[in-house]
Amino acid sequence: MNDRIKVVDVELRSPPEPLGNLDGYQKLRALVRLHGAPIGHVELPLPDTGFGAADLKRIILRRLEWPILRHHLTDALESPLSPDGLGIEELSGVAHPASEGLRTLITVAVCTRDRTEELKLCLDALLALDYPDSRLELLVVDNAPSDDATRRLVEDLPEVRYVREHRPGLSRARNRAIMEARGEVIAFTDDDVIVDERWVGALAGAFSVVARAITVTGLVVPYELESEAQVLFERYGGFGRGYERRRWRMDLEDGERPFGYLGAGRYGTGANMAYRREVFEEVGLFDPALGAGTLTNGGEDLDIFFRVLRGGHVLAYEPSAMVRHRHRREYARLRKQLADNASSVSSTLVRTARVYPEARGDAVRFWLWWFWRGHLRRLAGSFARPKRFPRDLIMAELWSFLAGLGRYPKARRRAPRTAHSNDGVPRFDSEVETG
Repeated sequence: MNDRIKVVDVELRSPPEPLGNLDGYQKLRALVRLHGAPIGHVELPLPDTGFGAADLKRIILRRLEWPILRHHLTDALESPLSPDGLGIEELSGVAHPASEGLRTLITVAVCTRDRTEELKLCLDALLALDYPDSRLELLVVDNAPSDDATRRLVEDLPEVRYVREHRPGLSRARNRAIMEARGEVIAFTDDDVIVDERWVGALAGAFSVVARAITVTGLVVPYELESEAQVLFERYGGFGRGYERRRWRMDLEDGERPFGYLGAGRYGTGANMAYRREVFEEVGLFDPALGAGTLTNGGEDLDIFFRVLRGGHVLAYEPSAMVRHRHRREYARLRKQLADNASSVSSTLVRTARVYPEARGDAVRFWLWWFWRGHLRRLAGSFARPKRFPRDLIMAELWSFLAGLGRYPKARRRAPRTAHSNDGVPRFDSEVETG
C-alpha cells in the first residue's frame, strides 16, 4: 500500500500557516507559490516527532533556492530600475508586476457527461474566478446525457450557459463548444478539475506576453493524494509539465522534421488548454474519431496540439495558469485510465500517419521509439524494482498501446454514423479528415 500524502499550498510571501491535521499521512507535498505564481513543489516524509509550517518553509527555501531567485530576477527585469541599480539584497522586495492580459471576451467551456456531483465542484471554482465578469463567459456542454441532472444543476446558475450535444464523444462536445462560444479565446477544462482563481487571468496574460501565441496550456497539479491509485498516477508522471514558461513552434519551411513534435503530451493536457478562435478555421476542429467516448479513448488534445504546431503557430505553456485535478481514487479506474491513455497515443500517431503523408515516416519511428521507451523499458525495469510500478498497470498500458493501432480506422468509420443530429450545427467529420 502506498503512502497517503497530505497536499498543501504554501505562499512564501505570507507568514507560515498551520498545515492542518497530519494524522494518518506518511508524506507531505507542498505546492510552493510566490506572489501567487507556482514556482515548484517539495515532497518529504513526515517525521514521527512532529512537523510544523516553519519547518516546511525552511526546507522550501533550501530546496527551491534557484526557482525563488529566478522568480525575483524575472520580476526585476520586468520592473523599472532605480537610478542606483538593484543589488541582490533588494531583489526580494521588488513588486510583482501585474499583467494587463487580453481585453477580449474569453469563453470557458466544460464538457461533461453524467458527472453532476463532480461538475458542481468544478463550477463552484469557475464562479470564484478572479476575472472581470464582462470579459468572461462560462459554458457547459452536456454530452449525450442519460438524464437531465446536469441541465437542472446549470439552470440554477444564471452565470453559466447550458448546451446539450446529443452526439456522444468528447471531440463532438468540444466542437459544439467552439460553435457556441462567444469569446475570441476559448479555454477548455474538465469536470473533474478545480481551477485556481487566477487561472483565466494567467491564460490571458500568456496570450499577451508570449509573442504570437495562439494556443496556451497550463499547469495541472493533484487536488489530493489520498489513495494508492492517486499516488501511483503521480508517480507515473501525472499531468504536471513543470514550473517554467515555455513556447514551441515547428518550422517545416526551414526543413524541421515533425518527429520532435509528435510527443504532444509534453505540451499539456485537455484539462487545461486555451485557443484563439481563429486557429480552428485553419487547422480544423477536434477529430470526432478521437477522444473519450470513442474507440480510441482519447488523444484529441494531442492531435490538435500537433496540428497547431504543424501550421507554424506558437504553442505556449504557462505554469501560472494552474488547475487542480481530482485523480481517480480507485485502482481499477486508474488501470483503465492508463490503458486509455496508451490507446489514445497510438491512435493519434495512426491519425497523423494517415492524414499527413509527409509525417508518416516520423510517426512510425516515434511509435517504435515510444513502444520501447514508454512500455518495454518500463516493463523490464519492473523486474528490477517490482514495487515501484505494479506490473499489471504496465501490461495494461502495453497491450492497449498495441491495440490502438487498429482503433483509429474503426472509430473513423463509425464517426459519420452519428454525424447528422443537432439541426443548425455543422458536421465536423469532413473538415477534420482533410487535416
